[in-house]
Amino acid sequence: MVFALILNLARKVHIADKGLRNGNFDWRNYIGYQLMGKTIGVVGIGSIGSRVIQIAHGFNMNVIAYVHHPNDKAANNLDIKFVDLDTLLKESDIISLHVPLTSATEKMIGRREFSRMKKSAILINTARGKVIDEDALIKALREKQIGGAGLDVFEKEPLPLSSPLLEFENVALTPHVAFLSQESLEECTRLCVQNVEKFIEGKPQNVVNPEVIASSKLP
Repeated sequence: MVFALILNLARKVHIADKGLRNGNFDWRNYIGYQLMGKTIGVVGIGSIGSRVIQIAHGFNMNVIAYVHHPNDKAANNLDIKFVDLDTLLKESDIISLHVPLTSATEKMIGRREFSRMKKSAILINTARGKVIDEDALIKALREKQIGGAGLDVFEKEPLPLSSPLLEFENVALTPHVAFLSQESLEECTRLCVQNVEKFIEGKPQNVVNPEVIASSKLP
């Protein structure tokens, strides 16, 4: 889904689709760019961020990443270079966010960060809406500080129909569906059933509150 948003914005797919439906077949209105040779900055390299990095290599992109605690092993395994956040913002053509929402990450991308991005940069957020200061993003888009954004998550969900984000042609929006596929739904169902079975067997898995399990008497 991250790359669906990236490719959509880079190749102006949604703009071309809308233009064609309105009778505009002039290719000069839809000139985009290829990903090969572009730099993608990945913020957070958990399971999703790491997968995005793998796919980026398939497009022959340059990959840089930012995490709080970089290490050489991760850099070698993923074939990436760790940089500080300011460097990532400055050098990236595309920035993709993959961090949880915590007190440290809330509004981590705000007015200061937008001022450091390339004017052509695309920002992708499939993590949590409040990781971005939405007012600062809207201001950056209006003042053309960045090239566009692909957003699956928002500060307020559902996204209000009054949101200024709906006004921008260079913004691709989806309603928190990055996780959603037929396969993911089937996997969620399978895991739910398996979790119940393991609990009944006295071998709970995927436990989020182990202290409760430890103080209880399992069957």
